[in-house]
Amino acid sequence: MFSSLFRRIRTGLRVAKASFGVLRREYWLLVFPVLYGIAWLAGAIGLVAGIFVALFGASYGLAAVDQVAAVSEGQAETTVTALLVAASVLFMFVATAVATFFSAALVHSVGSLFAGESTSLRDGLAGAWEAKRTILAWGAVGAAVGLVFRALESREGTAAQLARSVAGFAWFAMTFFIVPVIVFQDGGVRESMRNSVGLFRDTWGEAGGTTLGIGLVILPLAALVGGLGIGLPLFALEAPWAVLQYTLVPTLLAIGALLVVHNAATAVAKTALYEYATDGELPPEFDGIDPDQLVTRKRSASSMTGSTGRGPGQI
Repeated sequence: MFSSLFRRIRTGLRVAKASFGVLRREYWLLVFPVLYGIAWLAGAIGLVAGIFVALFGASYGLAAVDQVAAVSEGQAETTVTALLVAASVLFMFVATAVATFFSAALVHSVGSLFAGESTSLRDGLAGAWEAKRTILAWGAVGAAVGLVFRALESREGTAAQLARSVAGFAWFAMTFFIVPVIVFQDGGVRESMRNSVGLFRDTWGEAGGTTLGIGLVILPLAALVGGLGIGLPLFALEAPWAVLQYTLVPTLLAIGALLVVHNAATAVAKTALYEYATDGELPPEFDGIDPDQLVTRKRSASSMTGSTGRGPGQI
């Protein structure tokens, strides 16, 4: 059991090394997660501003109504809660759709590189745009699932914790390959989820090992940077702000850069796993890695690529 676990971790680290190699050669791929980060930050600021405007408008409207007819405290609280829930759902929908869009653009570009085709930032964005309907539908699914997880998080007890753990793993399994499936296949959300689950089932050990391998490289670096730039001044100095005013922003930027690399490397690794699971060959960038250590192919390429027979880099 432990030997199998260590083998998967070892393989995950080798896949991580190959993924970092792709990013080192094609560093412009990092622009996609950067664009997502900028879009997410702008969306978060817009959400906060929108909530304040909505609450102000609701308060003004309730006050105006109260002059004509009495409005109970319970009715006002219900109105505010409904506004907050609506804002949360809208934000989750937009955040999921935007994240999927830029991830799809990255995966499309990586697939083109693996296929030996020329590509660019513009080509990646255009490829993601072709799948915009499925991406928007996936945004709606993400928002709905987000509400379910929020409901589970509000519950206490062992049963609730177990339900959260099971639901979290199930969602991880269902969505691990969802972006490559959306990019390289023609199906809608239901078919994409079914194919993503099938691919994860075929590669579940290696999928987890790949994610862990990349995390074992990036997360300790992020923890070290955060510990030196933020943790050390907080716990070692009597007046931490004297140092934090110089280290806080650079530390956060450095951690953000590491997370960008993590997200991009994970997308590269997922695309490589997807290509082998569907086409039976690893990309040249992953030479030296035994395919049998990555996945046991249980399906033919034709059954997973859809009726159009598109390969990586073709959308």
